Amino acid sequence: MRKKISCIIICFVLLTVFALPSFAANQVNTINIQAVINQDGSMNITQNWEGSFEDGTEIYIPMNAPDYLTISELKVSDQNGSYKTVEDWDIDWSFKEKAQKCGIHNTDSGYEICFGISQYGQNHYTIEYKLDNVIGSYTDRDGVNFRFVNRGMNTTPTDVMLQIRLADGTPITDEIADIWGFGFIGKVEFENGSIVAKTDTKLSSDNHVTVMFAIDKGIISPSRQETGSFEEVKARAFEGSDYDSSENEDVSAFALIISVLIFIVLPIVLVVWISSVKKKRAVKKLISFSERFGYFREIPNEGNLSATYALGRLFNICNEGSILATGMLRLIQLGCLSALETQEVSFMGKTKETVSLRLMGQKHHLMNEYDEYLYTILERAAGSDAILQARELGRFANQNDKLLRAYIQKHDSAGKTYLNRKNCLKRWNTTVKLTDLTPNGEKELGELMGLKRYLEDFSLIAERGVKEIPIWRELLSYAMLFGIADQVAEQMKELYPEMSSELSDYSQSMVTAYSYQHLLYSNMIKAEQQRELERRSDGGGGFASFGGGGGSIGGGSGGGTR
Repeated sequence: MRKKISCIIICFVLLTVFALPSFAANQVNTINIQAVINQDGSMNITQNWEGSFEDGTEIYIPMNAPDYLTISELKVSDQNGSYKTVEDWDIDWSFKEKAQKCGIHNTDSGYEICFGISQYGQNHYTIEYKLDNVIGSYTDRDGVNFRFVNRGMNTTPTDVMLQIRLADGTPITDEIADIWGFGFIGKVEFENGSIVAKTDTKLSSDNHVTVMFAIDKGIISPSRQETGSFEEVKARAFEGSDYDSSENEDVSAFALIISVLIFIVLPIVLVVWISSVKKKRAVKKLISFSERFGYFREIPNEGNLSATYALGRLFNICNEGSILATGMLRLIQLGCLSALETQEVSFMGKTKETVSLRLMGQKHHLMNEYDEYLYTILERAAGSDAILQARELGRFANQNDKLLRAYIQKHDSAGKTYLNRKNCLKRWNTTVKLTDLTPNGEKELGELMGLKRYLEDFSLIAERGVKEIPIWRELLSYAMLFGIADQVAEQMKELYPEMSSELSDYSQSMVTAYSYQHLLYSNMIKAEQQRELERRSDGGGGFASFGGGGGSIGGGSGGGTR
């Protein structure tokens, strides 16, 4: 076993440190693959490669092809036009002889799709071909485990995007199909009636892009008939993957740890580090933006708490679960919840004080729709004694996470509706930037950040007015949303000593609301993650598995440039 582990480590070191640099000048930025499944189970594939090529004479794609996986209709083109398809491709031809030509080179394990680099520099290649008998008809379902991008390429792509769809336009959805991904860090999902796989990090020579999918009987009519079940294909592909940990019992713990550290943790750490650098830059820009607008002493965004939350989330000013804490604090403010101190004596005779929340009943004339919704959730969690206790609250959140998610989404949706109505954003991006704000959006964000800055510097501002006093509870609600409520409460005590007692009681309520919010949110996330893991293993899509994917057809190992 020690010899085996040593060999794994030595091989990795040799691969990474002494990797052959002969094609280092070649770079593939993107491979975009479109795969169209025909009614007979054949597949038309179009690959678009974009990159810089400065060495070698040709690009080649090895195919691990069983006898039934025949290829036809090969076409290649670049930015200058179409290539000539020739028979009996000779890998020893010169650069000039291969230019503007493509063909098939037969090998012991199948064949290679080959075409000339044709000219050095930035190039865009389109490779089209048809493969017969890709989808197999099994006793239970139709499907295939197919490798679209090879392991061991000497010129690996930075980004890969794959889309699989049916030729007749029938949408491929979770209701009729199951999907899994292997060999890369990224996701495979159902999107707009098709299967979409995307890589999140640059592929190394140890990566590959293999997608397995199964589809219900009757959707297509594959020519390739198999005697076994698709479950057998699935079981083989799951070996060594993280879809089914029970299959990995033969893998040594040490080797598994080494593999995880090298191939998963390190790339993720790099991504996190890059993200952290970008986040720090964004924070600096936000601080500069805030200083330009100065302090804001009123309730922001026309008093629309949902808008403040949605805008705060877009710019990472508040956490996702903070709206739950703010909602619970608001129920305390309305008198719908009240702190309840209890004492418990342990078997050692020690007394432990705990603070619970008692439901005091709904006050419909004061409550809005969000108050009503959250109170109803807490009512279900409390049970017949109308007292919220930590243990039962955590258990409830784990079993009813969808109710809590719906509450968060209600606020987020209402907030974004407000921002749309006020025309605050030029466009909606996954990551919104300051440059995406319209003048209206700058004003709304300026109010939000101005209030946060005002609350943070509450005790340092020289000018004082009495207008802060009547709205101090509301200010603390926003401080809770920004995650600085305890800090602001302490500053208020310093500024208004005559309110110290009332603020101390209120601080205890805030601490309780925050701790209960943490219980609700953390258990909600755990339940969602567990459901995602189960959905992922059942074929509902999600993160691909780095390991596994055995038994695939299509691509094999190697390829790139030579």
